[in-house]
Amino acid sequence: MAQARALDEWQAMREYWALRASAVYRGEGVPHGDGQLVLVLPGLFGNDVYLHTVRDWLLRIGYRPLLSSLQWNVGCPKRLIGEIEKSLERRLRDHDGEIAIVGHSRGGLFAKVMAVRLAPRVRKLVVVGSPLGGMLKAGRAGLERFAAGHTGTDESPIAPPYVVQAGRAMTRLLDRDCNTPLCGCDYIEDLLAPLPAGLKVTSIYSTSDPIVAPSASVVAGADNIEVEGTHNGLMFNRHVYPRIAKALADRL
Repeated sequence: MAQARALDEWQAMREYWALRASAVYRGEGVPHGDGQLVLVLPGLFGNDVYLHTVRDWLLRIGYRPLLSSLQWNVGCPKRLIGEIEKSLERRLRDHDGEIAIVGHSRGGLFAKVMAVRLAPRVRKLVVVGSPLGGMLKAGRAGLERFAAGHTGTDESPIAPPYVVQAGRAMTRLLDRDCNTPLCGCDYIEDLLAPLPAGLKVTSIYSTSDPIVAPSASVVAGADNIEVEGTHNGLMFNRHVYPRIAKALADRL
């Protein structure tokens, strides 16, 4: 069933053109920012290229979006987080204010880790179509079962097996020594750590997402927002953009 629904992901192109034709894309009817830095992180197998649209829009409504600098978000998370940190460090040398982070899918997991490491400078975290809630709920024991080949239960699914298997295969190819989450590295520690005090978290997800189970996107204590649409198209979804704008603009 999930694989059949995944075939509908081609409709992300429809969502892209609907967004481009909308007033929201022009920055109308949404709250604007005041120049705050926003780090935008891609999902599994993605990079900064497909996030060009959302970064342009963030710039248009008054923010300063930052690239992840990842060539591809695939492989050992510890290595990838290190690349993000190295790139971000250069950009923050002359900036001592707060920053916000927006992460799509697996990028939402990385966004949470970065929020922990940069606390209290990160006050707003927006995850879109991300299994963050499911990962936090699963805990270390759940992640170890996940690594052993389980992708959740009927009552608490996270992602379909073919997605997990594809990610694992690429990790074995690119980072042979990586056996996360069994390695116990600091990535896992920070992913499972409690949300920092004062961090406002917004989770936006599709109720018909075939890639990340909608229930896995519900984060305890966050502002959880449902929309309709494809998984890949969430970053082109005209219903997602006003929610992002509101989450970034809301006063704490």
